[in-house]
Amino acid sequence: MQTLKTLFNPAKRLFAQVLILISLIASPLALAESFDHSQWDGLLKEYVHWPVANQESRVDYANFDRQELQAYLDKLASITQSEFDSWSDNEQLAFLINAYNAYTVQYILSAYPNITSIRDLGNLFQSPWKKKRFMLFGEKVSLDHIEHDLIRPGYNNPHIHAAVVCAAISCPPLQSVAFTGEAVEQQLIQAFREFLHSNKNYYDDENERLYLSSIFKWYKGDFEGGLNNYLSQYAADLRVSPEQVKKAKISYLDYDWSLNDYR
Repeated sequence: MQTLKTLFNPAKRLFAQVLILISLIASPLALAESFDHSQWDGLLKEYVHWPVANQESRVDYANFDRQELQAYLDKLASITQSEFDSWSDNEQLAFLINAYNAYTVQYILSAYPNITSIRDLGNLFQSPWKKKRFMLFGEKVSLDHIEHDLIRPGYNNPHIHAAVVCAAISCPPLQSVAFTGEAVEQQLIQAFREFLHSNKNYYDDENERLYLSSIFKWYKGDFEGGLNNYLSQYAADLRVSPEQVKKAKISYLDYDWSLNDYR
């Protein structure tokens, strides 16, 4: 019996050593699975206000902590492509949405208070969304690049249109919490439902017509099966039945590009 124990003990020791080695190798990867968005979360909680709960938010640009915002953006900019690629899809998506929104706030602050709309930051030759001024993965990129080259094709989730905020009154509200990898799917669903429930989208019973934000016109191709069928899943948020949504004629509301400023 003693001989058998002697034979098996080296095997146990080897197995334990292998487990320790695996743990040491895996630990950096595990740490790389998340990014700390707490700075951005704190800024959102402090400077995003809700004149209409769950429907309309405004940003206190006048008092926004620029130094803290820059510290967060520096952290975003320090992430390499290889680090980003090691994350889960949800972690990547949360990172990109937060990056878009935080860089948009910084963009507004670069001209505030002498600005009435984000469109003031463009010119005759280039829209503000095409200007390359934001550091991401070691290069300067535009807001359009983050949204249209990274977020939309990379994650195929139409709910992002209620989360990526362009600093305009008619945009979906900037949320007062940061998106996180572990919660992003539920956060996107909630943001999308609240957007549908707001006065930016509504159903006209008399004309059997659905009046939608122009966002749905610009990105209707992102909604699989067509807008009517897709939105019928969220009919309760539009305060009508799924059948009414499916049969409704659609019109698009004018877009108010005025700054979402808290005054």
